[in-house]
Amino acid sequence: MREFGHFIDGAWLPPSSGRHLDCVDPCTGLTWARVARGNAEDAGHAVSAAQAAFERSSWRREPGRRVDALEALADRLETGWQTLVEPEVRGNGKPVGEVKAQFGALHFWYRHVASELRRADGDGTALANSVPGVGTELRREPFGTVVAITPWNSPLMILAWKLAPALAAGNAVVVKPSEHASVSTLLFAEMAAGEPVPDGIVNVVTGFGREVGDLLVRHPLIRMVSFTGSGNGGRSVAKAAAESEGGPIPVVLELGGKSPQIVFADADLEAAVNGIMSGIFLSGGQTCVAGSRLIAEAAIHDSLVERLCARAAALRVGDPMDPETDIGPLANRPHHARVLEMIRAARSEGAVCVSGGGPVHVAARPSGLFIGPTIFTGVGCGMALWREEVFGPVLAVASFSGEDEALELANDTEYGLAAGVWTSDMSRARRMADRLAAGTVYVNHYRSVDPNVPVGGFGASGHGRELGPDSIRRYQQMKSVWTGSAPVADPFKRR
Repeated sequence: MREFGHFIDGAWLPPSSGRHLDCVDPCTGLTWARVARGNAEDAGHAVSAAQAAFERSSWRREPGRRVDALEALADRLETGWQTLVEPEVRGNGKPVGEVKAQFGALHFWYRHVASELRRADGDGTALANSVPGVGTELRREPFGTVVAITPWNSPLMILAWKLAPALAAGNAVVVKPSEHASVSTLLFAEMAAGEPVPDGIVNVVTGFGREVGDLLVRHPLIRMVSFTGSGNGGRSVAKAAAESEGGPIPVVLELGGKSPQIVFADADLEAAVNGIMSGIFLSGGQTCVAGSRLIAEAAIHDSLVERLCARAAALRVGDPMDPETDIGPLANRPHHARVLEMIRAARSEGAVCVSGGGPVHVAARPSGLFIGPTIFTGVGCGMALWREEVFGPVLAVASFSGEDEALELANDTEYGLAAGVWTSDMSRARRMADRLAAGTVYVNHYRSVDPNVPVGGFGASGHGRELGPDSIRRYQQMKSVWTGSAPVADPFKRR
């Protein structure tokens, strides 16, 4: 069993308190590693190291050096990603096939941002103004030291979405991974260390959100925060950012979702079934973009549910390190208990469980946190299963009889991260996309991401965006410079 410290200023450092947290494998129930339990002193040390690196080096003034650093990170990931797979699987229980697919492409995110930085406009873009004899220009500068807070479900992929543009913009970064899945991030930081990435530019502090994350966000030297996680966590981060000792600071929040998938009777049902399965059962439903609400046209509701039940019953639940496993365990014991409670509550409220609906016993892993793929029909809009994010392999199904009713059902949520529409009528698809309240709308497709396309939500799903054409600029602040080229008149001269 390996014991990890924080990774600060290019080196491993023990927690100042000497305390550690157990990392429990959700498949076996056994502790397999220990990570540092950070506190205020550790948070301050990480921020000071990052700020010193930002100030002492030429990092922020040399975009070419930052391109080289991003390419170096991509090279190291392209050749060394396999060493990170098992720590991620043991940290969150995601099936190894899914993790390998993610990690085999991790280098792509860093290379893409490097290429964007190469094409970026130079400093000092001229701006028109209406003042005679005065020129204006726009400069984009890094914030300084920023905090990236990542979740337990896809730590390294989501870190790439934050870290690559933050570095490209010229910042130093302090990463705070989830206490439930920190090891892969720590090992990545070790892999990333060394030229051309200066020591202190990438730091990782581990521990509980209330003991180290909150203090990072409130630190007077922190200038910007990017957070991906739960709605409650996002509200805490937003509050801390507003109360930061350095003054209110900007924050990007990518939070939960309760995404609808709307299936019309004219849809390609085989494609729709594949998209629904992908949306709710990949990663055991533990994704923010999970298509957890199925809204099916009444004419095909029963046949669609029948197909889904047959497909769900064929999925293999088991050890996530087994390449034949389709659904691994839920990531941690508190979350496992919460999902089971939501299933119980759905039954008590009158929803009909037509597939799964409880824990699954895996013979070789009796302590594993397994829940089988679960489908409920007859789910009313007032039920918790319809309104609250489950973050597990649980699908809620309702029916509709027209476009307006489908939209009313889909938009009847505080969330607005994603939505799916399945229809052969492209005019209808465009109408639906126009009226759906979601940051991403998929038509006859679901769940893809690409660095060129922004990710983010409406309402309780957060604000701000990651990825897309402005990913680097989100980690920069703008400065306007006015330069006079004519004599300045006396403003108090009497005429």
